[in-house]
Formats: sequence, structure tokens, C-alpha cells
Amino acid sequence: DTLDYDCGHQGRVALLILSIFPDASRTLLAHAITHDQGEAAVGDISYDAKRKYPEWAKFCNAAEAVEILDQGFRLPSLTDREKRMLKLCDHLDAWLWMMRHARHLAKREDWIEQKDHMLSEATWLAVWTEVMCLVDAEENRV
Repeated sequence: DTLDYDCGHQGRVALLILSIFPDASRTLLAHAITHDQGEAAVGDISYDAKRKYPEWAKFCNAAEAVEILDQGFRLPSLTDREKRMLKLCDHLDAWLWMMRHARHLAKREDWIEQKDHMLSEATWLAVWTEVMCLVDAEENRV
């Protein structure tokens, strides 16, 4: 089964943040559990499509932000570091989900690039060891 509801994904992102960044702010956790709420109106546009069409990504991100506000979520802004922490855990959850439910995709160039980018961000955020433990565990799962 490859169906993944936003609420499950958002919850797992929050759990990853707690696991990797145990001193994370309440604001970061609130963003984690609401970050994809805007997809209710816009739809889930793939990372690949957003990367290929940056103008479309900008429009979709703005529309999603409005939808989140319309749902009543008015959260304080994240610091640049917190934005990177959220994005790392967002991408990590997507990668872990793919490995559990569509492992054959792991050899595709876009997933290889995503993994490399996650590890680069983990290095920048000084959590490479924590992230690599999760990646190794999943890659070695039988």
C-alpha cells in the first residue's frame, strides 16, 4: 500500500524532528504538523515538478500558505536554521516512506539526489550521524 495521508506524514516529520533535534522549538513542531495542510486546496505537487518548474512551485507554495492561514493556522516564523531542519525531516520521511513502500524507486536518479541532499543538509546541521543511522537501518532492512 503506497497511500500516505498528509496527517501521517506530518506526524512522522514531527517525530523525526524530536528524534534528531531533541531541543526543537514548539514553533518548529507546530510547523511540522501543519506544513502540508495547504495541499488540501492545491494538491500534492511532486518535488521533481517543483524543481523543474520553479514558477509553478512559487505559485503553489503561496497558495498552500494562504490555505494554511484559511484553516486557522497562524504560526510564528521559523528561523532559517529551523526551515532547514524542517525540510531535512520532510525529505527524510519521504525517503523512508519510499524505502518501505516502493523500494525499487531507490535507484532512480531523483531519489539518489534527494538522499545525497539530505546527507549534505544533515552535515550542515551537524546531525549527520543521527540521520545516517536512520538511513543505514532502512537500507539494511530485509
